[in-house]
Amino acid sequence: MENTTNFEFLEIGPVIDKVRLIRNMKDLEKDTIWVGTQSEIAALLGSGKDLKGVLLFCAYEDENAIDSLRSKVKDKGASAEFFKTDLATLYDILSTRMLRHMEWKLRFSEATSRNFSMRDVVTECASIASGSAFFIDKNFHVAYFGGSSVLGSRLAKNLVTDDKLASEKFRDLLENTSGNNITMRQLTNGDYSWSMNVSLDDTEPFYIVLLTADDSIRTDIALLFEMLRESFNSINFRRKHGDIPIGDFKAFMKATIEGRLRTWDEMDAYTKRLPSPPKRFITMASVTMNPSMRRVSQENLLSKLVTHFPGCSCTTLDDKMIIMLSDETRIHQPRPMFDAAAVEALLTEYDGYIAFSNATQRLDMLRTNYMLAESTLRLGRYLKENNSRIFYYEDYAEYVSIELTLERFKNVMGHDDLVFLTSPDAVRIYRYDQQNGTDLLLVLYNFCKNNGNISAAAKDSFMHRNTFAARLTEIRGILKDVDLNDGKVQHRLLFSCKVFRYYNFYYDKKASQSLTERLSLTGREGS
Repeated sequence: MENTTNFEFLEIGPVIDKVRLIRNMKDLEKDTIWVGTQSEIAALLGSGKDLKGVLLFCAYEDENAIDSLRSKVKDKGASAEFFKTDLATLYDILSTRMLRHMEWKLRFSEATSRNFSMRDVVTECASIASGSAFFIDKNFHVAYFGGSSVLGSRLAKNLVTDDKLASEKFRDLLENTSGNNITMRQLTNGDYSWSMNVSLDDTEPFYIVLLTADDSIRTDIALLFEMLRESFNSINFRRKHGDIPIGDFKAFMKATIEGRLRTWDEMDAYTKRLPSPPKRFITMASVTMNPSMRRVSQENLLSKLVTHFPGCSCTTLDDKMIIMLSDETRIHQPRPMFDAAAVEALLTEYDGYIAFSNATQRLDMLRTNYMLAESTLRLGRYLKENNSRIFYYEDYAEYVSIELTLERFKNVMGHDDLVFLTSPDAVRIYRYDQQNGTDLLLVLYNFCKNNGNISAAAKDSFMHRNTFAARLTEIRGILKDVDLNDGKVQHRLLFSCKVFRYYNFYYDKKASQSLTERLSLTGREGS
């Protein structure tokens, strides 16, 4: 630990929002920085006006008279800062700084009211400071994270990778920081950390840790953190009192899923007021991750994930994470463009999966698209053919159709034996496998899936081409009168194989009978 410094709020606090020249003074406003020359301030101090609580900035030339002015300022109950420069330069510096503070206040206000999300506010703080910010809970776990720069220090890597603060020394430092105190700490790699207790009430300690590449924000850090804390308190108050704004994406998705928003006009009016209004083509994504793996919150996991989908809308809802992507064209459909390797790594780290719907232009179909993404996510976890944790509806559309067909089949037929819709030839191969311990159905499935391309089918089956060809010859011997090179036949057999896969890998877990039991009943020929 190097160069630890504690300091109170600087003179320019949150109540100061104007800069004025003493020579233009009409009324003595205490929310104003009054700027003047050495002689102007001396005249003001001798005017007999009540100056208690007034903030003065003095541009001086003669250092010999400053000590006398300091004494008079103190006697009047005012406070003053003295700078050896000309009045124009000092006024310009303070005006520029005040405009910057006004911009920050506006940005915090917009971030706060957008979704009443602490994650949005933390991200805004990181953006203003050109660094990275971490909101840490009472157990020293990272509840929210914002920013993507200044992550080279050991502290940053610890917070990003482990989602918690492991350093006992830093924990002690945070716990001993109270009230309006801010702790500055230069890290061993040269970066700076700024930390503060931003407790939302008297019993729950929360902390903010901001990392920056240099200490250029030193003179403004107190005000920045005060604005941050005000935003947190505003969000906390609204959450406690149930005040949810119409621009809240979580409220929008909940109303959409529950069917309370249905018509185009209703949804158009709502989506226009979202923080990131959707563009012409909309893709829904459903995500599941396992926060318990590192005791990290869903919010934090979602914060990490959405950095790979700029401009999206996102939220957590119950045990789900929902992302809405949009684009002006279909150029990236049905597979949105993103860093798949990075997303895959994050999903693997937290035992997660993500599924994307196709894109739609119809706002009144968002619920349908979301439900298709949900079905793709659920089925993909059981029916996936590789190790990827990223699923696309386009790859699982037939399985979703099989599931929907099954529900209709049960309603009409009174049972769930969808095998009656499959090809008798596929049933013959399945039974042959059961009786002889072979895997010919897998060969048939991959042959049909690859439109008869033996090399591609062998690769998907993890077989040598010659081995695959030999087993295909065995299938042809069983199905003597079937032309496996006929496209219509391949399509029929492929659908049948997918029905079998649906039963074997997914539906058997809750069905009344397994697929083997269904196809081993006396007298059954499969259709």
